[in-house]
Amino acid sequence: MMLFAVAQTFSIGVGVWLVALGLFMIAAPRLELEALARLGGDNLIHFGEMALRALAGTALVLAAPVSKFPEIISPIGWFLILSAAAIAVLPRRWHAAYSVWWARRIPAGAVSLIAPASVLGGVILIWAMLG
Repeated sequence: MMLFAVAQTFSIGVGVWLVALGLFMIAAPRLELEALARLGGDNLIHFGEMALRALAGTALVLAAPVSKFPEIISPIGWFLILSAAAIAVLPRRWHAAYSVWWARRIPAGAVSLIAPASVLGGVILIWAMLG
């Protein structure tokens, strides 16, 4: 029971992070693109990102049964876990190059346009976890 509570709390934290990320994307889209370009830039950032992604995915999988939408939350969690594992075993330079490639091609205006999706996704995740 305690494990579900911890996973549920962490999942709510993921929702809060998504809301904060979306607000940051609206307020400072160019800074967000600079941050995107740095992903995979060194081992600490690369493996730190993968660890957080896997941790978020694990929390979603464990908390899914107590959420409003377990059939949606669980596959999202598994996607996060599996994608973190896949990216972690690929050469870091590939991750870094991919991040830079996207950061150079996404216009700042597009970042602001997609930001509400992050906010909405975060709000929905928080609501689903408070089930």
